[in-house]
Amino acid sequence: MTGIGVREAVLALVAVLSLYLVVVLFRLARHRRGTPPPETPEPAVKAETPVGRAPVVVPEPAPDEAEVSRELLNELEIQQLRQDMTRLRADCDFLRRELAVMRHDVDQLGEQARSEQQAAQTARERTQYTRPVSPQHSEAMLLAGRGMSAAQVAEHCGISVAEAELVCALAKAESGS
Repeated sequence: MTGIGVREAVLALVAVLSLYLVVVLFRLARHRRGTPPPETPEPAVKAETPVGRAPVVVPEPAPDEAEVSRELLNELEIQQLRQDMTRLRADCDFLRRELAVMRHDVDQLGEQARSEQQAAQTARERTQYTRPVSPQHSEAMLLAGRGMSAAQVAEHCGISVAEAELVCALAKAESGS
């Protein structure tokens, strides 16, 4: 049988890869020692060409042409950098204006919140009524709340019976509500 099995194909592939690895390591060792590998002189630059055509060789520029082209490249790069700088400055100015507008909006919102808070505080102060409390009448209210009669409250607190009756009526109204 002349058929090559998978095992034999894998072994052949391993052998070829091992051989390639040895060649690469040999070149790497030679490069580290400083001896250049033997090379054939090649043209300076080969431009890529479609399949089926011969590569086009671009000659190296003469020293004067290289200097001129470097100066031209430097000038073009400087122009590009200036354009970038101008664009960045414009962007920075735009962002500064946006920031100023946002700060103004935040200040307005803060002022509006403070005025609304102050208005709410004023409204709360108007709606919260605290009854003036007299020590005599507070004790009378306490006793009336416990169910004592007006005469007993008047005698105990030293107030008139009419005042005691008013305090008892007020205590009943508060406990009823």
